[in-house]
Amino acid sequence: MSDLLLKQKILDIKQDIEYIVSQYSSEKFWIDWYGAYDINPRFLVFWICIRTDHLKSKLISNGELMSNLRNLLEKHDYPAQARQFVSIGFESQETVDRESKGNWYYHFK
Repeated sequence: MSDLLLKQKILDIKQDIEYIVSQYSSEKFWIDWYGAYDINPRFLVFWICIRTDHLKSKLISNGELMSNLRNLLEKHDYPAQARQFVSIGFESQETVDRESKGNWYYHFK
């Protein structure tokens, strides 16, 4: 699969993550993603970045939400052998402020 096709799949997944999470979140949020997917599609991470620890805990514990998010990999035909390794996680500004002095870059490093 070409890198351009794979990147388009990632962008489509990101867009669908935004739509799905918007149904569960009253807070503003954004989606960050990164990885060495061009080396191996399993090296991909999506972060759903929100404001509060409270909402982070609530979203993490929502099995239906997590299932819907994981199903996006199949919906967009992300390489099957890599799907189980793709990380989809949540992080809050409160945690980044507390643990990394508000610096998202260092927090994820």
